Amino acid sequence: MTVHFRVLRTADELAVLPPFERAIWGGDDDCVSVNVLMACIEEGGMAIGAFVGARIVGSVFGFRTFDPRVLHSHYMAVHPDHRRNGLGEQLKRQQAQWCLANGVTAMRWTFDPLQLANAHLNLNKLGAVGISYHVNHYGTMGGINGGLPSDRLTVQWELHLPRLEHSETFTLTVPPVTPEQVASGAPEALGARLALRDAMAPHLADGWWVTAVDRVARTYTLVR
Repeated sequence: MTVHFRVLRTADELAVLPPFERAIWGGDDDCVSVNVLMACIEEGGMAIGAFVGARIVGSVFGFRTFDPRVLHSHYMAVHPDHRRNGLGEQLKRQQAQWCLANGVTAMRWTFDPLQLANAHLNLNKLGAVGISYHVNHYGTMGGINGGLPSDRLTVQWELHLPRLEHSETFTLTVPPVTPEQVASGAPEALGARLALRDAMAPHLADGWWVTAVDRVARTYTLVR
């Protein structure tokens, strides 16, 4: 199957995104409406869809920030049938190409640090760096978030700079929890959320950055 990427600009083109979000996230509350998408794009934001034929299988959406060189990448969504084949990375790199073509040199976004597959993409593959930890950042969220506190790690990806080497490092362990347990709001998931919060948040508040994840060992590497 050949995947085609297309920048979405008009309301008609963007109309595919809210239903696609709903199918991915499993709820209505967190979908970005077409009118909000249009407003953000009119002010310098962007959306890209990945299509197989006429069927959308992935998307990214971002908007400008108070820093003119930074785009906030608000979400990336990939259909379950197209995960684990590199489509997520391709979408992020398509977004990065758009940024560089439009005078933007860095991207920021948030992700759930309990989701180590997302961490692997963001930190290991793309080279983004975790710069701040947010407790219950978006409030309680349903769907795949299971009603847990929406703790998030903000990462920043400098698109035109190599990653720097650091000598002072620290490793912390992520409690054993599965995405299915997170989605169901299982007690184990809440316990993992609170344990990781207690381990990670103070370090980032003290100036450490998160630079890598080991999905097998379930550890994050932090640097000064």
